[in-house]
Amino acid sequence: MKLRSEVFAWMSPRQPTARRRVSPSNRPLSNSSDMNASRIVGCYFVVQATLVSAWWASLLIYPNSIQWFQPSGWPQQHLLAFWLADGIMIVGGSLLVSLAVFQKLRWSGLAVWCVAAAAWYPTLVCMAASIATGESWIATSMMVSMAGLSLAMATIYGNSAQEPKTIRVTRFDAMEALIWTLGQTVIFWATFLWVLPLGIFELQDHLRLSPFEHSFQLPLSMVSFVTSSSLGIWSGCVMSVHGEGTPLPTATAPKLVVIGPYRYVRNPMALAGIWQGISVGWFLGSLPVIAYSLCGAVLWHICVRPVEERDLFERFGDSYIEYRKQVRLWIPRVN
Repeated sequence: MKLRSEVFAWMSPRQPTARRRVSPSNRPLSNSSDMNASRIVGCYFVVQATLVSAWWASLLIYPNSIQWFQPSGWPQQHLLAFWLADGIMIVGGSLLVSLAVFQKLRWSGLAVWCVAAAAWYPTLVCMAASIATGESWIATSMMVSMAGLSLAMATIYGNSAQEPKTIRVTRFDAMEALIWTLGQTVIFWATFLWVLPLGIFELQDHLRLSPFEHSFQLPLSMVSFVTSSSLGIWSGCVMSVHGEGTPLPTATAPKLVVIGPYRYVRNPMALAGIWQGISVGWFLGSLPVIAYSLCGAVLWHICVRPVEERDLFERFGDSYIEYRKQVRLWIPRVN
């Protein structure tokens, strides 16, 4: 389930759109927030190095577990051949990055982006193997999660001209924002609505948990998915065109808008994403995939929403407070 910032340009439901320029009072997050962003990046790469090391140790200690992470017809040596590259580039690279970030070394930003890029090579290999064989989606899910989180840490850390921030305001023109938003949508949907559900579904099969079935399951779930996807695309387009930004928190929009779906519910993109995940689980007949979607909703509500709402309050003040009074968080209003 996708990190998303709710960014809007304020408009009364009965008035034409009023574009609002960001004033000096709409200040960025404080220096302490920037320091916390650096800690998040540094700590993440320590955790990544630890988990990858533990995974390789488990494969060596329990060789039979290798069959869970590669296609059934492949010999064990295929997966084990990656140990050296993972050890140097992922484990060693992650530890080096964390040291550079904590020590605030001049080349730390470059190191973060290099390790994030390196993580995508084995990820794409795993994805190609899963597409070709229809198997090993568990491994592909793990790799996509690691590569995606590494890339997220790189965007938080920023480039040489930026300070580390969990939420960074970035102004685009409408067309540029729309292109970036659609590109991000493809990546998020492929990750959270295709690769991860298939990994969970494959794990469900390994655990011998049978999928559920009922009459009209496929057409009903497909209609549900198309409907929720339409809401997600509509929300993203409105945000990019009228907010001049993207759903990505580290490239969030500078304007506050409440047109389109934002007139009816404060978080239409999050609502659409949860609905999409449930639709995918319904299509697969997988209760674990549905549970994964609901857990994502809880995680977003508890961990992500407060950060986004604090940022919106700091930047838009009374306008955002008034918007919150008029529009509910999860339940759409009907007028």
